[in-house]
Amino acid sequence: MRVVRVSESERGHWGVLEASGEVRLFSAAPYEGGVATARVVRDPTFLAPVTPSKIVCVGRNYAAHAKELGNEVPKEPLLFLKPPSALLAPGGSIVIPADSQRVEHEGELAVVIGSRLRHASEDEARAGIFGIAAGNDVTARDLQ
Repeated sequence: MRVVRVSESERGHWGVLEASGEVRLFSAAPYEGGVATARVVRDPTFLAPVTPSKIVCVGRNYAAHAKELGNEVPKEPLLFLKPPSALLAPGGSIVIPADSQRVEHEGELAVVIGSRLRHASEDEARAGIFGIAAGNDVTARDLQ
């Protein structure tokens, strides 16, 4: 089963991609207990697979990358945010800024948190993970 997000009537919906290429819609997001319904979208437009309120990133978290940037590895995690608009839909195109001469990409491990967590224990944090995905982090270093 492949869970996807699709566009229908200007709204994003969760669904299951069927072998026919149609998407059977969920009653709600799967991490909110949604289940597949009888509603089907034919010829779907796919959206980014998540709808985050924020994207929290960890920077310079390995020695080779810090050295490449001319920095030390920080003693504490270096956190920064990316806006949800930084996500692309499947098959989306990365637009390279015309005034940038140094656009770099990095493969990332994306951990998708599916429930609100605060002061969570290790077990609670692990239980809050909805999924893990590969990410492509693209940065215009000279504009950063």
